[in-house]
Amino acid sequence: MLVAQTSAGVARIIGTRYEVLDVGGLNLSGLLKSGEIGRLEQARVTATLGGDEVTVQTPIDGPGNMIIVGLNYKDHAAEIGTEIAQVPRVHLVAPSAVSGPTDDIPLPRIAGSAVDYEGEMAVVIGAPASDVSVDEAWSHVAGITAANDVTARDVQNGSNALVSGPNVGLAKAFDGFKPLGPALLTTAGVRDGQALRLRTLVDGEVRQDSSTAEMHFSVAELISYISQYMTLHRGDVILTGTPGGVGVSSGRFLRAGQVVEVELEGVGVLRNRVASQLQR
Repeated sequence: MLVAQTSAGVARIIGTRYEVLDVGGLNLSGLLKSGEIGRLEQARVTATLGGDEVTVQTPIDGPGNMIIVGLNYKDHAAEIGTEIAQVPRVHLVAPSAVSGPTDDIPLPRIAGSAVDYEGEMAVVIGAPASDVSVDEAWSHVAGITAANDVTARDVQNGSNALVSGPNVGLAKAFDGFKPLGPALLTTAGVRDGQALRLRTLVDGEVRQDSSTAEMHFSVAELISYISQYMTLHRGDVILTGTPGGVGVSSGRFLRAGQVVEVELEGVGVLRNRVASQLQR
């Protein structure tokens, strides 16, 4: 099932129409965090609206944990001159960075010159997972969505004079740096998330074009690995890595006024405008 959080409530997406569902006043994030996502299957339709009648919001607001996986595509590792790690490379980022599928990406006042895009598939946890095996890991997933793992590269690599050394967590945690959406594809419709086309466009130019089949570590392997170190809770989000074609490989960083689109097959398109703080 493909569902979205809209200004009219939780809605099932059928083509270009939004079927608003009666879920007892909860939003999609509330359903996920309370473990009641299963209510969507039997929910009554209260209204059917067109895309121009609703505003689509992030499917999960304020996740408990926002987990970033780095270097999970071989072509991305190659373009920045490194090798794929033998075990997943994992970082934690403040959940306050989450924004909606049409919100602006702000260029931070203190780190606006080397802001980069990273189109990714994000996994939303639907059941607590603690030290789970690879075989059982997928049963802990509620669904997937598209993500843009926006990153201030000068903070990440330590060249920003205001940061003491490289800091991945800060580089990815600025407000508005984690657009999610525009919908959640539940596990019944996505299998294991391992063969979905993933593209990133900047002002209509294709910068990244790959498939989640190219991930080095699968969704199940990532969940199993991460759950050995921390319990994953309902509503936690894992960004599973980005393919080759990011801006840092060519020095083509984002500028105010540009539009970044991340397309994930079966989910839809994130479309975010880049804005300076003065434009917000």
